[in-house]
Amino acid sequence: MPRIIIKNKNIKSTVRVPYDARELSNDNSMKKEIVFPLIVGLIFGVLVMIFWQFTVRLNVQNARLAQLEQLTTKNTQSVNDIIAFINQATAQGTGTETPVTE
Repeated sequence: MPRIIIKNKNIKSTVRVPYDARELSNDNSMKKEIVFPLIVGLIFGVLVMIFWQFTVRLNVQNARLAQLEQLTTKNTQSVNDIIAFINQATAQGTGTETPVTE
């Protein structure tokens, strides 16, 4: 800590620089009791956000999968109808039944 020494016979003690004159007290600094819960709270908050993001993405994928299943069911029914129509048309025209399989 720098100190300024004044050579005057009337002043017996050394004069401190203004920023050195005040001492840091425990009231102004963060106490150790607050740091640990703060760190634990931050880590917990980050974990909650990660799992929340994962849940949102999982729900979006579930919705897409449900739509894909509906489209697959609809298209399968359409293909089955077309195959049945072709089977009926070929059976009536030739007189023999040769079913077309999928």
